[in-house]
Amino acid sequence: MVTSIPKLIIIMGPPGSGKGTQAQLLKEKYSCNYIATGDLVREMYKKAATGDPLGLEVKKRYDRGEPQPDDIILKFVRQKLITIDTQRGIIFDAFPLSEAQARGLDEIIKDFKLDKPVAINIKVGEEDVVQRLSLRKYCPKDNSVYYPKSPTYDSNKCEKCGKGLIRRADDEAGVVRKRYKKYIDRINVLVMYYEKRNQLISINGEQSVEKVASEIEQRLSTYQSDYAQK
Repeated sequence: MVTSIPKLIIIMGPPGSGKGTQAQLLKEKYSCNYIATGDLVREMYKKAATGDPLGLEVKKRYDRGEPQPDDIILKFVRQKLITIDTQRGIIFDAFPLSEAQARGLDEIIKDFKLDKPVAINIKVGEEDVVQRLSLRKYCPKDNSVYYPKSPTYDSNKCEKCGKGLIRRADDEAGVVRKRYKKYIDRINVLVMYYEKRNQLISINGEQSVEKVASEIEQRLSTYQSDYAQK
């Protein structure tokens, strides 16, 4: 039985790989902190309505579909870490997303005296990603994601708030293929970054949610045991 996992985990995977789902499962089972930089950006985006200068900068880039600069993302992460109990462990979703962010995280780890990270790379092929994303729906209110197995998928109702579900334009097949290629180009750098440090675990993401979760836990348990013996 798995009783502990590493204190700092990075979840990587292409759009539709289920990385958010797996991150949430680990969070709930092990009571870890969960930090998704997308959430941090959206929080700052909302502050634009109050006239917050940084919020306005973030909103401009967000509305143009531009990524936020590495230094801004790293700033958001630092601000978030100050507000949580880091001893409970941390799961990063969609962070880091560049080598500059990975190096910035190394500095954050030193400053906050955190454990070295282990990166989980959930590998899913292009065709599988296209198929998954062409089927998913969202709640426009709370951003919850729904797939055909979800109880309220066919009725187009959000389980939490009852709002009607929608499909996003960027889940159209042609757009998904472009997003996938961009992701692979970007993530290969991070895969090599953590692989060189023996801090990478690759997982077959083309399995059921339950099997992916089981493989992740098994691999994390082994990694934790090896780490403890060093």
